[in-house]
Amino acid sequence: MELNLWHVGAIVAVGLAQGFLNIVAGGGAFLVLPMLTFLGMDLAMANGTNRIAILLQSVSGATSFRRDKILSFRSALPLALVATLGATAGAFTAVKVDKATLNIVVAGLISVMAVLLLGKPEMWEGRKDRRWSRWMTYALFAGIGFYGGFIQAGAGLFISWGLAAAAGVDLVEGNAIKSVIIGCYTAVSLAIFFANGMVDPPVGLVLAVGSVVGAWIGAKFTVAKGNRWIRRILVVVVIVSAAKMIGDVW
Repeated sequence: MELNLWHVGAIVAVGLAQGFLNIVAGGGAFLVLPMLTFLGMDLAMANGTNRIAILLQSVSGATSFRRDKILSFRSALPLALVATLGATAGAFTAVKVDKATLNIVVAGLISVMAVLLLGKPEMWEGRKDRRWSRWMTYALFAGIGFYGGFIQAGAGLFISWGLAAAAGVDLVEGNAIKSVIIGCYTAVSLAIFFANGMVDPPVGLVLAVGSVVGAWIGAKFTVAKGNRWIRRILVVVVIVSAAKMIGDVW
């Protein structure tokens, strides 16, 4: 895709919004993929290209969380490993699954998440002693990784839920761990998409400029505002994301 000045400005702006949303809540790709296709990029190419920005924004977010002493690699890396294994399989099968069916299933799951966000705030806003077993948690994150490797859009929402429900982590620490998980599996899925000619590096790097700055702002916002504000933003994002997925089908 050829870039003119207007394209660069629009891509940086949507990257900024994506970086902030992905670190604070998730669903930023729902902004980027339509924008890139509107500018003339094929959806499959957009799906691969966006991963450059996602990888770099994850590094930016993780670095900021680490400096603020929020991030524990000991908690993040085992989940990142199993999610990366799932994402590898997801990336290899990205062109073989009926997207309409997938959208309906994911929209339903996200809608349930919205209900839990509204009706059970205590599930998200504090650490819990009761957690899933280690192997059930690993299986869950392998599944989330598969989805992230396949399409990425909305994967951060499922990671936030998994960290709260299965790992007993609050939203602030969860956002820090999420940045590591997404960064690790995105590195692998990006390599797979690139090897298959489904990445446009110049566009991806322009998008990354905005995403890295947005991720840094999002990490600072998370630390400053805490769990309650993160949950409120998540409510809005999951409702809009579910509506977007259902709308894509119809």
